[in-house]
Amino acid sequence: QSAARIMRALFEIALRRNWAGLAKLTLAFSNMVAHRIWRSQTPLRQFKNVPEVVARKLERKSDIEWDRYADLTPSDLGELVGVPKMGRVLHKLVNQFPRLDLSAHVQPITRSMLRVELTLISAFQFDVNVHGYVQLFHVVIEDVNGENVLHHEVFSLKLSSSEEENVLVFTVPILEPLPPSYFIRVISDRWLHSEAVL
Repeated sequence: QSAARIMRALFEIALRRNWAGLAKLTLAFSNMVAHRIWRSQTPLRQFKNVPEVVARKLERKSDIEWDRYADLTPSDLGELVGVPKMGRVLHKLVNQFPRLDLSAHVQPITRSMLRVELTLISAFQFDVNVHGYVQLFHVVIEDVNGENVLHHEVFSLKLSSSEEENVLVFTVPILEPLPPSYFIRVISDRWLHSEAVL
């Protein structure tokens, strides 16, 4: 318990100091400690009802990226773990795993300021028993090297608005010399591997 709180405190410090890399790392470690799993293990271990045997079989199938699991059918997932009966359960869990689809509209306001309109759409089945009534996500704007946090805010995805488009509007400074791009990273506050980058 203390380790998770220490990592969470380090995450807060890294955010205040605008250290993007360290903030991502400490948030990941905080969630690893809280869930008692490593980042290299299957993200489905964060659900309570995944049998150990099935989780180990998924971890041996390292040739399939986690992002591709959402595209698999229940029969594909059952075949993947060698337990056809688990296909439906795994498919349901994969679809309940928090994911967001992002799109952004960016326009300059002045020579040193950008206005960003970020649209976030829930790409998972919101279940009160699994997610509660609110899921928190950190919206982090990073420089081109991924070293500095240019903007950070917490986005709350509520059950009542999970089916709708959610729009955030904020401003970001334009750095000198002019960078080729910025990265918008949306990371779940409580779930490992739940991250979207634009």
